[in-house]
Amino acid sequence: MAKIDYEFDQGDGRPNKAGMRLRLAAIFIVVAALTCAIVYFLIPKSDGTPEELPALPPEESTTLPADDENVREAESRDPVEVSPGTESELPQPADGQSPDPETTVEETSGTEETPPEASPEQPEEATQLPEKGKPWIGDPIIDRPDVPKTDIPTDVKPSLDAAFTRAETSLGEKNFAAAAESARAILGNSSVIPYSSEWRQAAALLTEANLTAFETRAEMGDSTLIHPVRPGESYSALAAKYHTTIDAIKHYNRVPEKDNILRIGKKLLIHPGPWKIMIHKNARVLELYNRDTLYAVFDVGIGRLGKTPTAKFVISSKLRNPDWYMPGGGVVKYGDPENPLGNYFLKLAPTGSPDRPLLGYGIHGTQDESDITRSLSNGCIRMRDADVSKLYIIIPARTPVEIVE
Repeated sequence: MAKIDYEFDQGDGRPNKAGMRLRLAAIFIVVAALTCAIVYFLIPKSDGTPEELPALPPEESTTLPADDENVREAESRDPVEVSPGTESELPQPADGQSPDPETTVEETSGTEETPPEASPEQPEEATQLPEKGKPWIGDPIIDRPDVPKTDIPTDVKPSLDAAFTRAETSLGEKNFAAAAESARAILGNSSVIPYSSEWRQAAALLTEANLTAFETRAEMGDSTLIHPVRPGESYSALAAKYHTTIDAIKHYNRVPEKDNILRIGKKLLIHPGPWKIMIHKNARVLELYNRDTLYAVFDVGIGRLGKTPTAKFVISSKLRNPDWYMPGGGVVKYGDPENPLGNYFLKLAPTGSPDRPLLGYGIHGTQDESDITRSLSNGCIRMRDADVSKLYIIIPARTPVEIVE
């Protein structure tokens, strides 16, 4: 039988390498073709119409609420008060200069302009520039102090009326110590609700008695003392010893401001401290205490939209004729109509560990006394200039200040 040579083997019995490569290539091509055919028939065909994607939920609006701090701060960057707080704080001026506390916390301008009233259908109005005399979105509808209603019992009313009469009579007779004692008796009556109209009337009598005594250099019994000057003493040493101020000692004793010479044996009338201040935001009052006894009560204005913080402070510095440092970095000099700080500024520094920066706040006067008892500032406490001038003289630096609701 004839031998068939398939050329897979070489004549010498060794494998034909070229033929082997050809065979492997043929096998690979056949397997690849089969695989493509299987894939083609198994994948479902598309009719050319794109598949419908599920509808996405409507995108939430990213518009900030009208009373958002960022919106309010952006719209109020014209020259007005601070302070907190921002509270992106302004750079603090060098010692002896007044920051605008209200520049640290607020957004109105030195002209105290307020934004226009916006309708619910047009919240974008909140981003417009403030318009003087118009409320801000989010401001309270009724912006006034809390004055609790009280009904004095009929069996108490006669004695209360008699105490008011005694206080007023003592004031008329310039017996200020007796007037203050009668007023405190009314304030201590359990039927008189704090910050009610009766309480405020008695507080006004107490304040008038003490401050008139201060203005007229009158002695106030145990509240004042006589100090004979000894060798080596100075006004600053006496002020530190009695927790008062050099200004107060000189005022009581009719000493010229620039006279710093103490004469041995001279008897000085001194009203010693310590002093402290309590500010009640809802009642819109500042209470001044002397040795833990209520000494005077003043009406105040506070920050709008809750910008006045509830916290503890101390008076870190006292500035007369303060310049106002605007949010944008400009300075409005004292005496400029655009400067909202009045004649005095008592700078506040936080104590303890507050939960946020509390810089730039203070107690200061105002050019517009209609601000008093209202919430219009950027966080600072506003007082009538005549009232804050008395605080400036009476209370020393490091006096504690607590702000409560």
